[in-house]
Amino acid sequence: MNQKNLLTRRNAVIGAAVLAVVLGSVATLVIWKNQPRGIVVAVSNLPDSLNPVLEQNVSGMNASELVFDGLVNFEVDAESGSLYPELALAESIEQNPKDKKTYTVLIRQAFWHDGNPVVAEDVVYSFDAYMDEKNASPKKAYLESFIKDVRAVNSGTVEIEFVNPIPEFRAYPVLTFKIIPSTYRGRAMDANMRSGENERNFAVEPVGTGPYRLSGWEIGKWVGFEVNGAYFKGVPKATGIVIKKMIDPVIRMNELRKGRVNLVLETSPMDRSKVAKMSEVDVNSYLPYAFYQVAVNLKSFPNVDARKALAMSLDRPSLVPSITDQEVGVVLNPGPFPSDLFTRNIPEYVNERIPNRLPYDPDEARRLSRSGGIAGQTAILLYPDSMGEFGTRMAEGIVRQMASIGLEVEAKRTGDQVFKRMVFDEKSYELALVYCDGFDNLYSDMGRWYRSKGDLNVTGVSDRELDALFDRWDREVVTAQWVDLTLALNERISAIAPAMYLCSLEKDVYTRGLGNVAIATDNPFLSVENWTLRN
Repeated sequence: MNQKNLLTRRNAVIGAAVLAVVLGSVATLVIWKNQPRGIVVAVSNLPDSLNPVLEQNVSGMNASELVFDGLVNFEVDAESGSLYPELALAESIEQNPKDKKTYTVLIRQAFWHDGNPVVAEDVVYSFDAYMDEKNASPKKAYLESFIKDVRAVNSGTVEIEFVNPIPEFRAYPVLTFKIIPSTYRGRAMDANMRSGENERNFAVEPVGTGPYRLSGWEIGKWVGFEVNGAYFKGVPKATGIVIKKMIDPVIRMNELRKGRVNLVLETSPMDRSKVAKMSEVDVNSYLPYAFYQVAVNLKSFPNVDARKALAMSLDRPSLVPSITDQEVGVVLNPGPFPSDLFTRNIPEYVNERIPNRLPYDPDEARRLSRSGGIAGQTAILLYPDSMGEFGTRMAEGIVRQMASIGLEVEAKRTGDQVFKRMVFDEKSYELALVYCDGFDNLYSDMGRWYRSKGDLNVTGVSDRELDALFDRWDREVVTAQWVDLTLALNERISAIAPAMYLCSLEKDVYTRGLGNVAIATDNPFLSVENWTLRN
């Protein structure tokens, strides 16, 4: 089986944990020393936790990739830039041919950073920790939708029972959840990772199996990692990684230009042309499994004609000139799934784009605007600070196009925390420009946005037929039938029109002085053990 062309999973859902709370009771954990040598990664925020079970910010999620492994890891094919799942802490994974739900996993000989061997109980404990309600793990809902039970057969073998029969190409990505030790500092860990001092210590001074281990942490300045010489895949080529806090994007770019920074992760599509002119700086581009959309609050727009008017008024190529009108680097999405879902991931089954159920039609959009009662009305479009200049230009483009159907829209830029509260918590908005990410390449988590009780359902859509379609879609293991259900979901969601679908944009990562860098997803460290630091 060619795993490189099949389902992949980026098991990361962005959350927020508060390091200060942890450190309040663990003052002795932080290792104060001079900034270590190694690859310097510039970020706006340092990790808030290094416990992959708990909620983490983006920086914490990335850093966890340095420290921990799953039974299966995602890797990047350097030639094609595509992701594929590869056995990691699992030496072998075998499916039970009778029930096709149970997999037997043989644990490879691997060691925690403290020298203790990895055993089956660690895998069982890890799954229990993800499932513990008190941890509020962002991965809980995803894992329990697939996995029914994880049990130890002996010290080197576990059985994993899935909820439904599942083929290998879908099972492997599920098994990329990070494994953590059941014993830490000589004491058994509680599944509730907030329960005691030992468990809280683990969040800021963890023990993993990954290519790097924590070497130092200066609060507010940097986090350092040193090479794990016992890594099962071989000793990483670069001896150290330093994640350094640089809030100002201008400072990050100046430090990159001067050679004092090797990697910049947070970039804007508006900067690409400037960076391309910098000497010795490489631009690594990839198309993430993510997209931009305008969420439409169904309380503010209860009439489906009004919502369809919004969608059909969009001339996507002209939204942000020089970006959305380009032939490369952008995928225009007329529906809830990116239009290249099939052609990008399963072209051997379907080599056509997902059909457009709400095509650009100015005349029909104006008619629907009148029948839907929004002609001559006003609305506010929110977008967060983190979208920067690109968000401003996208919002301005939407404002211009909404005026063509008689809807006066005011774009308001707001702080990220205020945006999250109004859109995701209170749902007290009218229109919101949202960046949706955290998906695998088949967008298996789409139900979180559109199920009646989906945890990311910010629009308020509630539809039994849609819920039933998602139930069938989640269970389907035959590719051809899965494709048909995906098309049915696209049609049903488009009929409800709970959002204005915009585009997926290529993202850039800037490097200087690094070799063997291959980046294909929002987590840059999947290929980190192969990176080299040039003199």
